[in-house]
Order: sequence, then structure tokens, then C-alpha cells
Amino acid sequence: MNKRKTALLSGWALIIMAILAGFSIGYALPEFNQPETLGSLKDLIDTRQILYVSMLFGLLMIVLLDLLVSYTLYKYFEETSKKYALIAAAARILYTLIFGVAIYFLILNAANEDLSNPQINQNFRLFEAIWNGGLVIFGVHLSLIGYLMMLENTIPRLLVFFALFAGLCYVVVHSLKLVSANLPFLSHLELGLAFPMALGELTFAVWLIAKGGKPSKVPSLQ
Repeated sequence: MNKRKTALLSGWALIIMAILAGFSIGYALPEFNQPETLGSLKDLIDTRQILYVSMLFGLLMIVLLDLLVSYTLYKYFEETSKKYALIAAAARILYTLIFGVAIYFLILNAANEDLSNPQINQNFRLFEAIWNGGLVIFGVHLSLIGYLMMLENTIPRLLVFFALFAGLCYVVVHSLKLVSANLPFLSHLELGLAFPMALGELTFAVWLIAKGGKPSKVPSLQ
């Protein structure tokens, strides 16, 4: 697989993941993860089972695509720095495995009919806690990708900044959420940084599709 094909595969996988995350995490999950309706969580999942299962399917697809991107980005940056490309890939794989463990607790809510409402709520809290830990590692991965992008002379410096800043945001925000999810300023901080955090990978994905792996235009000497 040449570098152009690797870039296209990485870019489209990242775009598809963003769409799936928008549905599963941005739309479907908040429909069920409602601690204020603790007494009706079980009924909520039962009555909207198709949406819940669709959410789980989307999350599992994200896991598979994350593993794919771990490999394709490693191949893309292998010639730039094999060592850092390998570390970045390992960090993303570790994040993906942690995310998979977190999803397991969401699956329990649909698979086990004997769960009580407090147990269902506890599974939602476990999903959030485990995923937050994984997102700290994802931030490290994104920072490493930003460093690899910086080593590539063909990638715009603005995209490098987006990736590095997004990686830093992930590490800071989700480290704070691990310390205490109830910090008074945390929800405002996360909301304010949500856009730059999303921008880090999405802008790189668009660049990969448009220009990634294409031969550099070398001026003619004649």
C-alpha cells in the first residue's frame, strides 16, 4: 500500500468515525445517560431499544476504525520517524482497548434484563470514568501525531498547531475529569475547548484526503 492510499484510508476512516461519534456519543448516548431520571432508566432503554442498539453498533464500529487508523497512520509516518510513529500507534491502540472496555458497561445495560435502575446508572458512570482515562492517552497520541506532522515538510503549520493544541486539550480536560468531574469550571472549559479538540483530527483528515501522500511538486531546473 503506497503512501497516497494510506492517506486516503486514514482520512476517510477518521471522517466516518467523526460521523459515527456524532450519532452515538453526541446524539444517542445523552438520550439514555440521564442521572436525573434514575427511576426510569430501564424503561427508557426498553422503549427505545433500536436507538440503544444502534448506538452500540456505532461505538463498536468506531473501535474497529480506530484500530485501522492506528495502523494506517503508523504506515503513513513510518518513513518520517519509525520510532515516534510506533509510539503514536501504540498509544492509540491502548486508548482503543480502554474505550472497548468502557463500551462493555453500556452493552451490559442492554444485555442484562435483571439490572436495576441504580445498576444501569452505575454502568453509565463506569463508562464515563474509564473513557475519560482513555481520552488522556488519546491526547498523548494526538500530540505525537502533531509532532510527526511537524517533521513532515508538506503539512501546513496551522494543521500542526491544531493537532498539538487538541492533544494538549484532551490531556488537560480529561485529567481534570478524572480528578473530579464536579469541578465548577470544568463543564465550561470542556464546552469552550470542544471545537478545537474536534478540529485537531478533522482538519488533518481533510488534508489527508485532499493532499496526503501526493508527490511533492519539485520546481523544474530547466
